[in-house]
Amino acid sequence: MSDDPLPGGDFGLLVSPVVVVAHTFPARPGSLPDAEIFVREALEPMMLEPAEGAALYHAITDAMLAAAGPDNGAFDVTVRIFPDGVEVEVLHGAGRTTSPRVGDEPFAAWLNAVLGRQGLSQEAAASRIGVSVRTISRWLRGDTEPRLRDLRRVHAIFGPPTTG
Repeated sequence: MSDDPLPGGDFGLLVSPVVVVAHTFPARPGSLPDAEIFVREALEPMMLEPAEGAALYHAITDAMLAAAGPDNGAFDVTVRIFPDGVEVEVLHGAGRTTSPRVGDEPFAAWLNAVLGRQGLSQEAAASRIGVSVRTISRWLRGDTEPRLRDLRRVHAIFGPPTTG
């Protein structure tokens, strides 16, 4: 940037207003709807596209699960609103993200693969984990994902997802 003003006294500097709102949530399943509401209220009157809403849900869920643990972790949601766009950042703990997903593989695909490798039926998996066959069926279809305590049980029984 030059110290000499452009014609009309303009220094060529563009100042863009940015609105930043942030909130920290405890890493527990009940925080998921609270975090989604926080983001939607921060973005009002803008609406998220369905794909953006789904991506937001997965980012919040992943951060919540990654932060969960015996030390009662937390995750942060930051919304930055620029004149020409919006940025939502979801981080757990010390600003790094991990996930119960394997790369881009959702929980349902991971669990299907585990059960296939071990030759387990839905009934056998339900019995080992301590949930209903209907719950296993929903997980395998991707209709729902396990609650935190169930996810911990799944990982204790079958091992956590591994990358690569």
